[in-house]
Amino acid sequence: RQTFAPRSVLPNRQLARIVEVARGCSRHPEEEGGSFCPKHQEPLKLFCKDHETLICVVCDRSKEHEGHRVIPAEETFQEYQIKVEDCLKPQKEQKEKIATYKRDTEQKVQEMLDLIEKVKKNVVAEFREVQLWLEGQEKLMLARMEEMEKDIMARKEKALAKHMEEVHSLDHLIQEIEEKYQQPASKLLQDIGSILKKFQAKETYENPVDLFLEPKWRIWDCSDIIPLLKNAMKKLRDTLESGLQLQEVNVTVDPDTADPDSLKISKDRKSITGLNGFFSYPSVLGCQIFSSGRHFWDVTVDSTRRWDVGVTSKPVNFKNVHAQTRQWRISGWYRRCTAFSPSECSELVLTERPTRIRISLNCEGGQVSFFDAKTAALLHTFSDASLVGETLLPYFYL
Repeated sequence: RQTFAPRSVLPNRQLARIVEVARGCSRHPEEEGGSFCPKHQEPLKLFCKDHETLICVVCDRSKEHEGHRVIPAEETFQEYQIKVEDCLKPQKEQKEKIATYKRDTEQKVQEMLDLIEKVKKNVVAEFREVQLWLEGQEKLMLARMEEMEKDIMARKEKALAKHMEEVHSLDHLIQEIEEKYQQPASKLLQDIGSILKKFQAKETYENPVDLFLEPKWRIWDCSDIIPLLKNAMKKLRDTLESGLQLQEVNVTVDPDTADPDSLKISKDRKSITGLNGFFSYPSVLGCQIFSSGRHFWDVTVDSTRRWDVGVTSKPVNFKNVHAQTRQWRISGWYRRCTAFSPSECSELVLTERPTRIRISLNCEGGQVSFFDAKTAALLHTFSDASLVGETLLPYFYL
């Protein structure tokens, strides 16, 4: 048994009236003590076909039913039973349609919920991968700087040990001189030459700056990474802020990229019509230029003639655009639809030919997707790394 919302099924008063008549006609006098006229308290044995209601013999003789087609109720029962069946059939069919719509709605909703769950998992996985990579890079840099700290401390200990060694050597020499200095002249002058030679031979001590030169350069190397990280973070933030928001584009075509003998362009530059001519390639480009972000636009196509829609790389000039550019497009020709790119040519299997195409461009993602705009059905997706960093324009052909 199916249940429906109150607004899903509209009341059919005509059917209700026929059912009421049929029920009345089918009653026998013994059922429920018989049916009586509420006005005259007589049995309802007659049926007025003009008013389609049961009446009694008194009602039949009244002015209200004068000249009406009145017959015995038993005679009209089968006729109205058939009418009821005829009315019930489309109602049952309508009920079955509603039940089918309900099942389809539930199925589509569940499919979308499953898809959302899948997308959520992919989003979490991608952000987690970035997070883990950043954490890994952070750990590597911190470990690198910790090693530098250990190296600096080791160099410090080495330098201090050398300082202490020099201090001890000087203390011993100073003590020896001071002892000589306190002796009498005869003792002082004895071996004075060798003592002076020790002083002269003693090199002047200099602070070993070179010992910390290499660590200084390594510290600078690490600190120089900070501006790079800031710039990379800014680029990532800008990319996400522009890319996370899908932008609808109001595309207009550029007349300078079209041959006026092959294409007629509307005044608002939003529609083109092919002319009867022998121009080799009647194409035109959009005015909009894309190199970053995510964008989409819809194109209504003529199902009776050939058409191409998509994106193209920016041409050097507008002469022979097709020969000097790379395109990512789909082409429709009667019941056939083909996808073309610099590295791909494939026939598309479609249940019906679309009349309105949605082009979705993901610059940083390196993707161009085509949809049936009326059903949101995906027709084809180009995933091409060469799209990243490419300057792209909308492309049309008739």
